[in-house]
Amino acid sequence: MLWAGGCYLLLMIVQAIGRYLWRVYLIGTSHLIARSLRLQLYDHLQHLPLGYYQKVRTGDLMSRATNDIESIRMAVGPGILVALDALFIFIMILPAMFWLSPKLTLISFVFYPLVPWITARLGDKIDLLFERMQTKMSQLSAFTQESFAAVRLIKSLVLENRVQERFTRLSHEYEREGIAASKYQAAFSPLLGLLTNLGIFLILLAGGYDVIRGAITLGTFVALQRFVVQLSWPMEAIGWAVTMNKEGVSANRRLCEVMQASVVQSVRTKAKRSTGSSIDKLMEIRGLGHRFSNAETTSGFALSLPHLGLNPGQKIGLVGSVGSGKTTLFNLILRLYEPPEGTIFWKGVDVTAIELQTLRSEIASVEQQIFLFSEDITANIEMGSRVRLSQSDIEKVAQHACIYEEIQELPNGFGTRLGERGVNLSGGQKQRLALTRALVRQPSLLLLDDSFSAVDVAVEERIINHLFENYSNMAFCFASHRLSVMPRMDEIWLVEGGGLLKRGTHSQLLESDSLYQALWEKSERRTEAERFELEVEEERIS
Repeated sequence: MLWAGGCYLLLMIVQAIGRYLWRVYLIGTSHLIARSLRLQLYDHLQHLPLGYYQKVRTGDLMSRATNDIESIRMAVGPGILVALDALFIFIMILPAMFWLSPKLTLISFVFYPLVPWITARLGDKIDLLFERMQTKMSQLSAFTQESFAAVRLIKSLVLENRVQERFTRLSHEYEREGIAASKYQAAFSPLLGLLTNLGIFLILLAGGYDVIRGAITLGTFVALQRFVVQLSWPMEAIGWAVTMNKEGVSANRRLCEVMQASVVQSVRTKAKRSTGSSIDKLMEIRGLGHRFSNAETTSGFALSLPHLGLNPGQKIGLVGSVGSGKTTLFNLILRLYEPPEGTIFWKGVDVTAIELQTLRSEIASVEQQIFLFSEDITANIEMGSRVRLSQSDIEKVAQHACIYEEIQELPNGFGTRLGERGVNLSGGQKQRLALTRALVRQPSLLLLDDSFSAVDVAVEERIINHLFENYSNMAFCFASHRLSVMPRMDEIWLVEGGGLLKRGTHSQLLESDSLYQALWEKSERRTEAERFELEVEEERIS
């Protein structure tokens, strides 16, 4: 008895240590897998084209990067762990039961053939319902993200109640899908446990009869009953494992939808030089055509531009009515939209043959809608710079962008931490800070896409003066609906409906083109009105 008791105690100690170790390694490995998936997903998202983000909501991607990856982790960690635990117990118990009584062992397992049928029926249902539940979670996450991002607009339009109602409705939809899935999940383990309990019931009947007639000893009967009771955990573990596996399969399917999206190739073609033109051209456009698919726009817009060239240090004005294709052209130059081969050349080389990092390091862009990170002002300015910047360099460029004095007035100056998307700055301050961020990169070409729309006329004139005085060797293409700067441009490209109408200087277009005349007169009236408002405000303050 002492020997048997000692062996049993030793076995329990080994089992405890073994279970601890495989929990550490299996669940620990699942965390490593989740980390690897997140890194792969994030890297993949960085290389997806701009058009992908115009079709997929941010909240949906966030849900897939968090909830779905966590479901996969549970499947490959705890899911595999409980399945192996159940398998190990079956392997240890079944031989002992057959050694004691093959007949009673088979009787206790008479209902077990139902396990595959239950697993298939409930597992498929859990798979379907879990995917529907995750879809509802994606919708809820996307709506929540949009609501927080647009909180100013919601408050200004007094939409709090309407937003709350929609959030409640989405929450209830997610709740209904979750409860439906939970009903099947909750039924799994009890059904499998019932099969084990039915085995115990048959053991009591058949085994009790064998004990009465002396076919087996009472000890054998108690041991068999004890073994069958121990099989309750493996049956429950199978339910957990199948549930987590189905959730993981569904989550992996959703994750693969993102991972299978085509990425932008850094280099699409072999190096190809432009023929029939000067190699001194900084940028050249030859028969550029781009059409949006129906998924990207409902207007059927197409851009078509003939031969255009830009020399180093040249200042180009891009003029056209709303929707004429100015922003699309900038996106094609940066390869945010992929241009056809042989249509855009950078320093004589097809842009599709230039690595994206190399191309975009030489071109800076400032858009009308600015994004700033929740970092301090210095960190936001330094982003994208190819060289280490000194504080004096940053301050000098900030002066050129006419934002230096206003930064100095902030509590911590250039060390002031910005709120989300730079919420603690005005629209004009954001645009000038973005201009500073672009200028410190020392690009060969600066794209300005209506980037002074939130800046008053006087400050805009000062900025333009600084650009002409301090960055004469930098080429820039300036698209704006405020045309006061156009007389200073070396050349103006007039676009309309995705095509080039005319090109020339300000005086040439003013004399020869009615559209440019109309746009100029409209811009002048707006500029005069803004100047008058500014003068009135200055008089009121004084």
